[in-house]
Amino acid sequence: MNSIVSGFQNKFLPALAKLGNLKYMVVLRDGMIITIPFTIFGSIFMIVANLPFAWWTNFIKPVSGYLNAAVTVTFGILALIVAMGISYQSAKANKLDTMTGTVIPTVAFLLAMLNDKLAINPADLGSGGIFTAIVVCILASEVIRFCVARNWTIELPDSVPPAVAKSFSSLIPGSIALFIVWLVRVVLHVNINAVITAVFSPLVVGLDSIWGIELAIFLVLALWVVGVHGTNVIGSIYTPVFLTFLTANINAVAKGQAPVHIAADGFLNFGLTIGGTGAILGLVLCMFTAKSQRYKAMRNLGLMPSIFNISEPIMFGLPVVLNPTLMIPFIVTPMVLEFITYYLMKFGVIGMIVAQVPWTTPTIISGFLMTGGDWRASVWQLIELIVAVVAYYPFFRMLDRQELITEQKEENERNTNQDTASSVSNVKGA
Repeated sequence: MNSIVSGFQNKFLPALAKLGNLKYMVVLRDGMIITIPFTIFGSIFMIVANLPFAWWTNFIKPVSGYLNAAVTVTFGILALIVAMGISYQSAKANKLDTMTGTVIPTVAFLLAMLNDKLAINPADLGSGGIFTAIVVCILASEVIRFCVARNWTIELPDSVPPAVAKSFSSLIPGSIALFIVWLVRVVLHVNINAVITAVFSPLVVGLDSIWGIELAIFLVLALWVVGVHGTNVIGSIYTPVFLTFLTANINAVAKGQAPVHIAADGFLNFGLTIGGTGAILGLVLCMFTAKSQRYKAMRNLGLMPSIFNISEPIMFGLPVVLNPTLMIPFIVTPMVLEFITYYLMKFGVIGMIVAQVPWTTPTIISGFLMTGGDWRASVWQLIELIVAVVAYYPFFRMLDRQELITEQKEENERNTNQDTASSVSNVKGA
């Protein structure tokens, strides 16, 4: 058993950490960030238009179409937004001109999304095209990088304005990238979006199940235990999937239908990220019982950041990282809470996620907003926080007792040294 654990820590987790630092994992993580302001903007209108109160529904009904228009625009072109974000980050990673490096892959994505009538269907630019946006834009950026590295560009004299020169220098690389996509989609009649969607379908299906979610959560927490930012590493993989689920839920609600995906973006706020990764706010609240000066100071340092889901001060200051005493509650508590949450949503005890909120939104408030105003979600988050406090408490008490003993020894040594110094001083004075 020890050899299995040792192998997991020494081989598997470092390999995952190395995966997270790969160029296009970073591109994927940073490129998806561009969607946040748009999804939050659309979610605000979604919440306002769909508060679960009959009187509000009747009051807002005359202008519900106006409100849903903002939802339709933001979530209806989500794949296009992703394409621009991925293209921009790819251009930066490949040291390409960011203007042309963003526009050309984005156009390549639009070319790939042509339907069988060789026209763009706006309905295809929503969540159903996110994976195609990621793959096509990354490949198009690589084609451009390949051409530029071999100087397959048109060089103009220095007297030509820089903007014009950049446009001509990207002519050959951009044309090659677009030609490849045109050849595959238009000439060969390959439905690129359908193929890419089929390739990623096992990932989508896996993360739409409780066991796929639990595996993702475990890997996030296990990486944090060994000092690697697990959210960045594993989040790069699951974020596009969860965002697709969120979009599907929002589109369903906008049409008056019930949401269909439990693991929509924001689901991990129910357990995993209460106060930050690892339900860390529960640990911080345990520190109010601290007797050692160290943990009293850590409580004062970490309380406010944890309220806004920023866990790094506790993660590295306590620390939680590489701390075997806290490893069990840090991993087990969020997994259990998310497991229970999944089935509470599945059986309709609390509402599913139908809106996105800023990740710094405090626990209890976030549950209410993400579920479109379901007060039961807020109550459940409060219960989760209490469970996290109870789970962390015995392990924190062990740490606090050990630290208190250490502080008392250090205090006794200082007093002894002071007494010795005072005695020597008195002897010399005599």
